[in-house]
Amino acid sequence: MVNRIETACLTLVLVLVVCSPAAAQSRRLTAYARADSSSYLVGDWITVHVDLLHPKGAVLRPVLGDSAGGFLVLDRRPVVPTSDTSSATAFVVAKYDSGMAKFPPVEFAVTLPGDTSARTVSTNPVVLTVRTVPVDTSKAIRDLKPPMAIPISLAEILMYAGAAILVAALAYAGWRFWKRRRARRTGGAGAYVPPTRPAHEIAFEQLALLREKKLWQQGHIKQYYSEATEIFRRYLENRYSMQAMEETTDEILAGLRKLRFPGEMSGTAERILRRADLVKFARFEPGIADHEEMITVIHDFVDRTKIVQMTPVSAGEGTVAAHAME
Repeated sequence: MVNRIETACLTLVLVLVVCSPAAAQSRRLTAYARADSSSYLVGDWITVHVDLLHPKGAVLRPVLGDSAGGFLVLDRRPVVPTSDTSSATAFVVAKYDSGMAKFPPVEFAVTLPGDTSARTVSTNPVVLTVRTVPVDTSKAIRDLKPPMAIPISLAEILMYAGAAILVAALAYAGWRFWKRRRARRTGGAGAYVPPTRPAHEIAFEQLALLREKKLWQQGHIKQYYSEATEIFRRYLENRYSMQAMEETTDEILAGLRKLRFPGEMSGTAERILRRADLVKFARFEPGIADHEEMITVIHDFVDRTKIVQMTPVSAGEGTVAAHAME
């Protein structure tokens, strides 16, 4: 009889303990962890989702460091309530070793309303497979991606173009300077060689041929003025031993001033050269009268500056060469 009474009392105590609010709250605290997949590549970002069941009003805080079980913790999502008695959170982790891996249980500290006691709940471990990219050893090693082409900006293009123009200008100036120095050496390899015929005869012959071409009448204005000034420059070069074919207009005029040309003739030479420069480089279009005048003016200049051969004035005297407009 006594044994029966003791057994009944023990049973009653167990029922009261199991049915108490504390026991009920313990049974309602659960945490379940899961991943989106069971297989990942080394270095992949792995999202571990956690679903929590808890009493109403409970506050949960994860206890997790910067790493766990060989996994690097990259991000922690906040605990977000999904209902009065459930919440959800997630962790972003990564692993840089291949093989089977187990993300360890995550512990949560739980605070219940009106309860000062410390409570915790832990998730289940999550088993994953971390693998590497398979390598085909039968193929040659190559880059993952081809080299990336970097486009050249407009500023770089302009800089390179400016540098090229500057180098070309310096090279041209150096060549001009070298050629002038060589031309000034008397008897040198680059010394001026006068033509075998008089300069004015060559100029008159070339002017006649230019007139017969009728270039400006056919609309070839630029070619007409280019050939006319080339004849004029060639005459100056043959007549006065100057490098007129290689010099600019200003350099030719400076050379004529050194020869002490009369002002009228210097003005005529400048008018011939300047007009041709305007046509060739500034797209200037002279009138018909200017076209006709070009050959006439050059012919007159040559005629007034040519070297005239004079016949002997008496028997026994040699031929005397008279120079016009020296």
